[in-house]
Amino acid sequence: MVNGVVEISLPLGGSGRGSADRRGRAAGPPVFVAGPENRLVPPAVESVLGDAGAGYDPVVFYGPTGTGKSHLALGLATAWKAPFRGRPVNYVTAPDFARQLTDAIQTKTVEDFTARYRELSLLVFDDVHHLADKPLVQQELLLTFDALAGAGSRLVFTSRTLPAELPQMLLGLRARLGAGLTVPLAPPGREARLVVLRRLARNLEITLSDAAAGVLAHGLRMTVPELCGALRAMAGPGPASIDEETARGYVVECDGSPEPSTHHIALSTARYFSLRLAELKGASRLRRVATARAVAMYLARDLTGNSLLEIGRYFGGRDHTTVSYSCHVTEERLQTDPEIRQAVLVLQEALKRE
Repeated sequence: MVNGVVEISLPLGGSGRGSADRRGRAAGPPVFVAGPENRLVPPAVESVLGDAGAGYDPVVFYGPTGTGKSHLALGLATAWKAPFRGRPVNYVTAPDFARQLTDAIQTKTVEDFTARYRELSLLVFDDVHHLADKPLVQQELLLTFDALAGAGSRLVFTSRTLPAELPQMLLGLRARLGAGLTVPLAPPGREARLVVLRRLARNLEITLSDAAAGVLAHGLRMTVPELCGALRAMAGPGPASIDEETARGYVVECDGSPEPSTHHIALSTARYFSLRLAELKGASRLRRVATARAVAMYLARDLTGNSLLEIGRYFGGRDHTTVSYSCHVTEERLQTDPEIRQAVLVLQEALKRE
């Protein structure tokens, strides 16, 4: 682990969705890069692939498009085959499961269909949210879930949102999906983006200077597929290198506006939490003030190039250790507190537009 970033090896099988480099090879390495914003991913992966009896049932990864849900799902299914060779596993998307069930009903082979799924040791079910308007398929999935859970099998699901936020899902299925470990996925933070960019550049055979990597990691708040596309756009065809000047030009072209200042971030955060700026910069330890201050420091670290010392100076002369602790607390609460997660997302989007 470096700077809170963990690289998880997850081999992709032949049906993987990895992107390809200019010579047709996979550009995305068989690794999930988990920064502090995705700190629950490593223990969740371990719970699936670890010793029998140590897992959660189920594990649900949820988050917006591009955060790596399918990468994790397919990688877990493939990785399972090595230590648990001979114990059946199946990776299936929600649309494919629905199609298979429909085919089984039409061909009167439902018993074969159910037997095939209920003998699994691991079921990896991708994009369960696509079943929201398919009650018959949901019912079959519910029965499959209960059969597998009763047999001690493991279950992994991915969803665009929390199962509880899918009102068209059967109550019983929502309850079961929410009873295990739910793991929110966020786009990579700055530390994780730096690792991702360097890995992608190596796979794409692009020479990326350290200075350029730092500029891009700071300026491009993108998902992994978007970062891959950005490197390709800067490199063009054939052998290429990306220097700091090229990187800065690309960031300006993409963003079109300078980064927000710490002062602007603090003002926006104070307005969001209905506080005065002086309260954020002051010595108050009231919970609501401390929470807002920690969010503002987290955003300043993520959205500006300022050091922790510079951020601390702005917020009443606090030292870099205090800023680092405040950012860590906010990162933890992003995983467990929907209100803080919503505040950070709203403020990030607003600051990008202004």
